[in-house]
Amino acid sequence: MPVSRSLWKQSMTERYAPAWPCPTCRGGKLRLKPETLHYAETAASRQRHHEESWHITDYETAFSAMLECGRCAQIVSCCGNGGLDQFENRDEEGEFTVSESHFFRVKFFSLPMRILDIPRRYPSAVKECLIRSFFVFFCDHRAAANHIRQCAEEVISHAGVPSANSKGNFVPLSKRIEEFSKIDAENAERVDALRYIGNFGSHPEKITMDNVCDAYDILEVTLEDLYVGHQRSVRDLVKRIIHDRRP
Repeated sequence: MPVSRSLWKQSMTERYAPAWPCPTCRGGKLRLKPETLHYAETAASRQRHHEESWHITDYETAFSAMLECGRCAQIVSCCGNGGLDQFENRDEEGEFTVSESHFFRVKFFSLPMRILDIPRRYPSAVKECLIRSFFVFFCDHRAAANHIRQCAEEVISHAGVPSANSKGNFVPLSKRIEEFSKIDAENAERVDALRYIGNFGSHPEKITMDNVCDAYDILEVTLEDLYVGHQRSVRDLVKRIIHDRRP
């Protein structure tokens, strides 16, 4: 299932948190505990008030808050930055008024949010890399991409393609993918795409949340095919049906 990008891009308000799934039970939704929300304007934001070009969009806060699962009562703390939104309203007499509302963008959760499901069949090394990428998904997209690249390396290692040659010398990931393609060409191509995205994370190029979500989508299909097998079963079924229809 593709990553729910719109869900993870949503911001909190002073009374509301998006329906983020609990990272512990996965069945419940996290709810904001409004009394735990604390925020204040940053020093840089206060200094910008003196500039002639100051605009409401320059206003920035730092915040922290607690979220609670409505099902298992797990507590997750979060922090990040925020700002102000302006809304135009029309009163009963037809006059326009402007109101303001705080919003808060989470940069860090105390527990890694499960951007993807992690079935038990996944190799433990792959799971560990995935969870590390979840930890930094909101605050450092480049680091998240690098951890996904490490997932790709673990996938190849699990397939039996070593990271070192007979002399003990390091083998580049691109060369390992070439070897992996001899075993599984389709998934090797997917892993190569993950390598490219991971490489972007290692260099100054700007990498976005959407880029990381692209990588998660590719990775999920790869891992499902390799370790769960629904897609593989469907492919085999299609081949059997087509074969049976031939004269």
